[in-house]
Amino acid sequence: MGGLKRTLARLTRRFRPAAQAVTTDHYEALGPDLGRVRLAGGLSLYVDPQDGDISGSLIRRGYWERWTTLSVLSLIRPGDRIVEVGANLGYYTVLMADAVRPTGSVLALEANPRLADLAQRSLALNGLDDRARVLAQAALDRMGTVSFVTSRTVSGGGHVAVLDQPPFADSEVIEAPAARLDDLIQGRVDLIRMDAEGSEPFVMTGAERILSDNPDIVVCMEWSPVQIVSRTDPAAFVDRMAADGFRFWRMERDARLTPLSIDALKAAGHTDIVACRRDPRCR
Repeated sequence: MGGLKRTLARLTRRFRPAAQAVTTDHYEALGPDLGRVRLAGGLSLYVDPQDGDISGSLIRRGYWERWTTLSVLSLIRPGDRIVEVGANLGYYTVLMADAVRPTGSVLALEANPRLADLAQRSLALNGLDDRARVLAQAALDRMGTVSFVTSRTVSGGGHVAVLDQPPFADSEVIEAPAARLDDLIQGRVDLIRMDAEGSEPFVMTGAERILSDNPDIVVCMEWSPVQIVSRTDPAAFVDRMAADGFRFWRMERDARLTPLSIDALKAAGHTDIVACRRDPRCR
C-alpha cells in the first residue's frame, strides 16, 4: 500500500485547507445565476451563486468534501474508465477527468439538466471534454422517465421522487429520462462513483452486467440508510452486494480507508464507503 500512501500524501498537500481566514479570491461572479471558482489544485468550475449547498462551499473554500475528495482521487489511476452517477455541477467529474489523463475516460450522469449543462461546460472550460461527457439523465434499474426533485438553493439534494411532500422550500419536480448503466456502457469499467440520494441499490441493479464483467471494479458511494430505507431495505442491499463478493471500507475524515464488516455497515449511519472485491488500497 506504499503507492496509495504516497498518492494520498500528494493529494493532501494539493487540497490543504488555508491556514488563515477563508477568502473568496478564487471566485469570480459572472452574474446573478453564474460564477466561476478556481478549485484547489488549479482547475476551474462553474457554480450557481444561488446554491447555498455545494456551490456555497466551493465559493468559500475552493473544495467540497475534502476527505471524500482525497479518498476518491487516491483510488484513480491514469487510463481508468470511470462512471459517475449524480454528477451535480461536476466537481468530482472535472477532478476525475483530470486524474485519468488523456488515456482514460469519464461518463457522468446527472438528471438535473441545468446542473448537467454546468458540468459539461466546466469540462470544456478545463479542456477535458475530449475524455469526459455528461448525460442529462438518471441511472436506475429500468429505462423510461422518472419524477426527479430539484432545488436551486440545495443542489445536492436532487433525487428521484419517493414522497408526495416536496422536501425543499423551492422544490421543483421535473420528468427526467432514466436508463440502466448496462444499457449505456460497454467494455471495461474501473470505478463507479455515485451519490444518488438513496437510489444506489437501483443503480447497482441496473449495472449487474458491468459488475459481473469487471471483477476488480471499485465502487465509491454515499451510504445513507435513512435515504435508502424509503426505497428498499438497506440491510438486504448490503447482503446482496456481499453475496456478489464485495467487501467494504469507510472513508475516514483523514481520507484513510478502514475496513467495515457487513454488520458494521448495516449499523452505520450516514457516511461514505468504498465497495470492492479486493482491497482497494492495493490498486
